[in-house]
Amino acid sequence: MPVDNTRIIPTRRTQKHITEEELRDIELKRLREGELSCAECRRLKLKCDKKVPCGSCVRRGCESICPCGILSAGQGTRFILASTDQLHRKITEMSHRIRQLEDALAILQSSVSETRHPLLTDDLLKIKFGSEALGPKPEDNKVDGGDGGEGGGIDALGTLTLDESGEVKYFGRSAGSETLMMANDESPLPEQTEPTIPLTPHLENLANLFPFTTKHRRNSSSLEQLESLLPSHERAVQLCELYIDHATLFFRPIKRDELLGRLLPSVYETAAQRIKNRITTTADSPSSDFSSPSPSSHSSDEEIDNTTPHTLASLFFILALGALFDLNLGAFNAEAEHFYNLGRAAMSLRTVFDSPSLATVRALGLMACYCSLGGWKCSRDSAWCIMSFAAKVANGDGVDRDSARWNMDPETVQIRRNLFWEVFASDVSHSLAIGRPPALHLSYVDCELATDDEATLSDTGETQNGFWRMKHIFARDIFTSVAEATLGAKSPSYSTILELDRKVREISFPVHFRPYVSRAEGDALFYSSSASLKAFYASIHRTVTMLYLHRSFFAQAMLDHPANPLLSPFASSFLTAYRCASVIIKASAHQFDRCAEIGMRVWFLLYHTFSAAVIAGTIVTRSSNSSVAPSALIDLDLAVKLFERASIKSQRAKIALGVLRKLGEKAHRAFSQFTSQSTSGLKSQNNILGIFSSQAIDDVEDELAIFGGHTRVLDRKKHRHTQSSSTSSASSPRLMGLFRPRASLLNRSWAFWVIYRRFILRLWII
Repeated sequence: MPVDNTRIIPTRRTQKHITEEELRDIELKRLREGELSCAECRRLKLKCDKKVPCGSCVRRGCESICPCGILSAGQGTRFILASTDQLHRKITEMSHRIRQLEDALAILQSSVSETRHPLLTDDLLKIKFGSEALGPKPEDNKVDGGDGGEGGGIDALGTLTLDESGEVKYFGRSAGSETLMMANDESPLPEQTEPTIPLTPHLENLANLFPFTTKHRRNSSSLEQLESLLPSHERAVQLCELYIDHATLFFRPIKRDELLGRLLPSVYETAAQRIKNRITTTADSPSSDFSSPSPSSHSSDEEIDNTTPHTLASLFFILALGALFDLNLGAFNAEAEHFYNLGRAAMSLRTVFDSPSLATVRALGLMACYCSLGGWKCSRDSAWCIMSFAAKVANGDGVDRDSARWNMDPETVQIRRNLFWEVFASDVSHSLAIGRPPALHLSYVDCELATDDEATLSDTGETQNGFWRMKHIFARDIFTSVAEATLGAKSPSYSTILELDRKVREISFPVHFRPYVSRAEGDALFYSSSASLKAFYASIHRTVTMLYLHRSFFAQAMLDHPANPLLSPFASSFLTAYRCASVIIKASAHQFDRCAEIGMRVWFLLYHTFSAAVIAGTIVTRSSNSSVAPSALIDLDLAVKLFERASIKSQRAKIALGVLRKLGEKAHRAFSQFTSQSTSGLKSQNNILGIFSSQAIDDVEDELAIFGGHTRVLDRKKHRHTQSSSTSSASSPRLMGLFRPRASLLNRSWAFWVIYRRFILRLWII
């Protein structure tokens, strides 16, 4: 039978048309493991284990498209993402290299112009973050100190100080500036130049009683004495305005409306009512005498409202902070000290350990703020201790848990939220400055941020955070991570530091903060004390954070490779540290141009300027042949001039000036030697260091190690003002009994054994 050629037999089977409903059903089955092969394996005709993502897609590096997506067809698509880990790692390395080049370009640009380089705009700076953020963490990202490699850490345990009385203090790796000033503090305590305002013996005893107060203390007459020492209402309002304009930048537990509309009137109304009641009581009982309280009369006092003493203490501390910023008075004036002592006395009228209140947390936080801003009578140690105490009292009051869950009224919820985040931000800030762990940890916190009353809209319609909202977010998201990395028991790996550095650089502050203004915008704005201080605070927030991150690694790079720190595996820290130091010094100079009187009074400003100056001076002294040494020397000289002006009014600035002057002398000698050798054709770094004695070089390395937070035990001797002590070298401070233990447990134990032996010897002598 002949073949029928009229019928056409298709060579390929016709593809079945799939409806949208069937396609959705197939995708649902693929999403459920074990039912269908993934789309990419089906396209390539590979065996699929039907997991999500499947093993085949994971091996080929395309797990992100599994199970429903497919790669575009084409040559090489079967293995296009086979090396995705290596690819992302290479992109991360290139991002780090771009960061180094940006830092170098910024340093070079700052030496020739005050304007930003066109290649360093915010949009261009964000380019390197896209792939780096998506890339996997390097395999060597281990919290493992000691190998000194790219992914390793360094031996930066911190410094332990020991004086002749046996007092031991610990300063962590982020507190290098504080430790360096302590090591070089050879000046006696200054004499009181301004007459103090004395307290009555009774109130003096109360002030010295804090914080150990009995729970059921009868305190009506003592409270009345304190209320009688309140300033006039007009003066109180003036001091509160000064506090709001200046000191709230550092700690704002109470907002303006609540302070001027509720707290201040209530205190004065309560005081007036108490005086009225006393007059009525005196008329009924003429034998009562308020002017000279005695223990017997004190014991007959009636108890008062528990919140009143600490509310009064909060107001006294606010008045003290306002007086510190009164430019019509001298720096660290007697009026501020007087109100501070009255606040301490008011704190002693009620126990701070039992039944804490919001007023207690406020008062403790304000007390710590005064200690951080006060004169030589206050210390950063006391500020850290009191703020940590405030944080623990806040835990007891439950402000770390969101109050809305307890159905409190909205106003109370906002008050408690604002108070908690102010305490949290201040606590972690003090901890980083002194190198000790904070009292609060986010794993125990669910308190939401307070409503942002200062939020604005940008030209593009985006919401821009206000100053305090930005401060709280930065403390929560950045400061906490930095504290965990730098203050932990184990040194962080360098890759961890670079990852935190990336997070800090990604944050951009709203443009309305306006850190730099010119005289052309008006004298009222340019010379405003409050506006200049707020602008400086905002301008250095990121740079100060990066100094905390890179300080130890900068010091290690300078110690390992003084001739060329860029050869160190920590070259990024070298460039970043100097770039930040230069920005801080220039920002401080701008602040002094706008309002020098404020700059001299705020140690927060000078503290970070001191750290920046040490970095600049170290670069010139140790690496005079570096390309950034000339600009670093200019920055160091500028910082010395700022401290010369500030040392007139600040004892801490006077101590820092002594350190910087010695560093400046070494820097100028080293740079002069380098320039003279350059003209003669000799550029050896060994010849440059040869101008110093071996002891001077050791002292430079010791100071650099202390500044970097490396493991040290510092034996601080009492300064003997004898003729023989004046024969020591004036060019470098003598760090008596400075041990250099290695990172091993044996040598660390030996360092602590030295301290223990001293204690035993003293006890035996006694």
